Amino acid sequence: MTLRTYILFMAIGSAVAWGAWAVVLFNINPDEAGLAGVLLFFITLAMALMGTLSLGFAAFRVRVLGRRDVVSREIHAAFRHAFLFTFVAIASLVLSANDLLHTWHLMALVAFAVAVEFGLSSIDGRPAHRHRSQMDT
Repeated sequence: MTLRTYILFMAIGSAVAWGAWAVVLFNINPDEAGLAGVLLFFITLAMALMGTLSLGFAAFRVRVLGRRDVVSREIHAAFRHAFLFTFVAIASLVLSANDLLHTWHLMALVAFAVAVEFGLSSIDGRPAHRHRSQMDT
């Protein structure tokens, strides 16, 4: 799959997911729909966030940071970061909806995401904190 095709499919998928989330948000009453309505809200929001953040993080990594050597590696890392950010956001919303979100819960979620990122980036063999200039030497 080419980069252009990936961007096109992710943009279309993200737009569809945002549209689905808007439909759920404005047309489904969570009190009447029960668990199914709440699950639809969180699933469509997660899909929309994943797609949008994945595109945004990939654009940031390639255009702003200038990492154009292996674009597929940057897209993979951007997708992983989008997944972890979405996980933290959705988990925070679920905890907040149940009046369970406190500062230490949010800190624990972020610490978990950082630990997962550190573990996955070390498996990839390329630490996430290394800058391009450090890799050239």
